[in-house]
Amino acid sequence: MSHTGFRILHTSDWHLGNSLHDRSRQEEYRAFLSWLKETIVTNEVDALLVSGDIFDTGSPSNAAQELYFSFLTQLNGTCCKNVVITAGNHDSPSTLNVARSVLELLHVRVIASPDVENHFANEVFALPNAENPQVILCAAPYLRDKALQASLENAKAATDEEFVRAGTKAHFEKLKNLARQLQENVGKSLPIIAMAHLYAAGSILSENAADTEYTVVGNLENVNVEIFPPAFDYVALGHIHRAQKVAGEDRIRYSGSPLPMGFDEANRESVVLLVDFEENNPPKIRPISVPQFRKMVTISGENLNEIRAKIAKANLETPKAFVRVRFTGTGSVGNLRDMLSSDFEKTTLEFVKAEYANRVDGSQTIAADDCDLSEHSPTEIFDRRLREEEKSTKKFDDKMRARLEGAFQEILKLVQEGGAQE
Repeated sequence: MSHTGFRILHTSDWHLGNSLHDRSRQEEYRAFLSWLKETIVTNEVDALLVSGDIFDTGSPSNAAQELYFSFLTQLNGTCCKNVVITAGNHDSPSTLNVARSVLELLHVRVIASPDVENHFANEVFALPNAENPQVILCAAPYLRDKALQASLENAKAATDEEFVRAGTKAHFEKLKNLARQLQENVGKSLPIIAMAHLYAAGSILSENAADTEYTVVGNLENVNVEIFPPAFDYVALGHIHRAQKVAGEDRIRYSGSPLPMGFDEANRESVVLLVDFEENNPPKIRPISVPQFRKMVTISGENLNEIRAKIAKANLETPKAFVRVRFTGTGSVGNLRDMLSSDFEKTTLEFVKAEYANRVDGSQTIAADDCDLSEHSPTEIFDRRLREEEKSTKKFDDKMRARLEGAFQEILKLVQEGGAQE
């Protein structure tokens, strides 16, 4: 598909290393990245933009990192001459920065944290390069307290929410001014693209937002899209998993996550966004649907006989699918996993989770003999335990929460990699 001007592909929230409860999704991610490379080549994409949350945790497994580096290496030599990666709230800046200088040799630019000392100059640059500028990029990673305070300079905020909103607005105002200066230096009114990883007011959250976008967020405050003035011709957002335009603005977009992060997201369409920039014209935006590389199926029933019949049907219609079972009847039949495990052993389906629907909705507490920790990922269990601790003790500040989460992820990584070697 030949084109004039400059073409980007906007994606975000890969969450490499994500597991569905305790089930590996490595092959799904491998299939997605293979599809993404083919999509980039077929559509003659000039630059790939990934707006944060490359990894699912700050301490990604070796397997997750292998996928990341292998994909970036395979892009080298294709039509895609630039890759720009920004850190999200799930990413560790130090982890992303480890190979930054090596990746630059492959024309991959990683912006893991704002360069406060140099007034954020690392976030504003021209693509494909300074010698042949066609677009200007303002690539902001997830903004933590230090960057927000530096953006505000000496200004103070009355509340945490005002601090985040005012600091974010000030940050993008600084980036806009740097981009304007670069335009003057180039002598052309080049299109300006902003990248951001945040929660924009007016966006629609994912179905299971409590367990995805917000598990490790820290600051949940939303910011108004007015922080992105018309000077930004396109805003490539990450953080919310549902693809959408924000506040009716065609130029301000979430690409969403390419893989559903849970069963509640399984039925929504996943996309990447192809965006063309031509002189004196607004950007042309075209979503490209991402295939679902492994089906996620929810089987609901009021009794075990109904559920068993649906298991047999699902085995024929969606073989090898991940399956969640929801018991919608009244009363209890005991531990659903134990009751249904032999039925799943006769199929190619993967039994991931079982739950009582009325109890998940909060109308009852789950009895101890019905609760199965294997239905939850280690990170989910840790996050819930952390939230319970905060209810009974003083709320952790960002620094303490980050230390606890970092320590947990390091331990989890050691355990998982130790098990993989056995």
